[in-house]
Amino acid sequence: MQSNGGLAHADSFRGRDAVLSGPAGGVVGMAAAAQRAGFDHALGFDMGGTSTDVSHYAGAFERTNETVVAGVRLSAPMLQVHTVAAGGGSICFFDGARLRVGPHSAGADPGPACYRRGGPLTVTDCNVLLGRVQPEYFPAIFGPNANQPLDAEIVRAKFAELCAEIEAKTGRTLSPNDAAEGFLRIANESMAEAIKKISIQRGYNPVEYALVAFGGAGGQHACAVADAVGVKTILLHPLAGVLSAWGIGLADVRAVAEETVEEKLSEARGLNRRAQALALRAAEPLEGGNVKTIITANLKYEGADSTLPIRFA
Repeated sequence: MQSNGGLAHADSFRGRDAVLSGPAGGVVGMAAAAQRAGFDHALGFDMGGTSTDVSHYAGAFERTNETVVAGVRLSAPMLQVHTVAAGGGSICFFDGARLRVGPHSAGADPGPACYRRGGPLTVTDCNVLLGRVQPEYFPAIFGPNANQPLDAEIVRAKFAELCAEIEAKTGRTLSPNDAAEGFLRIANESMAEAIKKISIQRGYNPVEYALVAFGGAGGQHACAVADAVGVKTILLHPLAGVLSAWGIGLADVRAVAEETVEEKLSEARGLNRRAQALALRAAEPLEGGNVKTIITANLKYEGADSTLPIRFA
């Protein structure tokens, strides 16, 4: 799987093209789920353990040719995914003045406090305390020997400690439930802002979209996030917990080739010939079969940095 939303044959696969392959699989799965349910406008809401990835789909995949991952600028075609540090494992704490969520995560090990491995309070623990995650519906795979159920008692104890700390430092009395609700509100606002960034800030009205919620924690927060951004329809696929893997299974084999043409459009010569040569080069590793070619010109106004992708004709 590649970051551009397509599969590659093993002999033409390169690591730099797969840095965001998991989220890309999620975008492909989200778009397929939306289309099969009759929606051609969808917002992807992929909430996992460490972060939440949001994406926009309106009949076509949106790609970018440059992105920054962990401070490293990568020049490779990727599906456009916006990520925020809010997930089921995001650590919830009091910094002496206010409640905070993330950006650090408890990870899979030790994981949330309820995992019985000595982990800190997290967003997942807030959902346990409020009854949105119910231990009896989960298998007994937690604890040091991976044979115990989720622990709601340790969550209650840790929230009691937290509320005592808040009262000691601020004089304000807060119940465990209020603290958990507060943490969830912070996380939900952070995720709602991410969705606004890829929709409202770019001129798309979320009311016209279905919110496709997936990932391990998506279903717990979908309604609150939809309310915050004004979405009226939520789509939860039966395979929501593994939708990225499902999307990888649905992806086409895809190759992308590009060439830089630093010329004014009105003065550029031989563009058609160059575009066709590029198309042949891209199709080479696809080994025949039913190959569909899409040629796009990334145009930019003189003096501007950002490009506008226009179908080449």
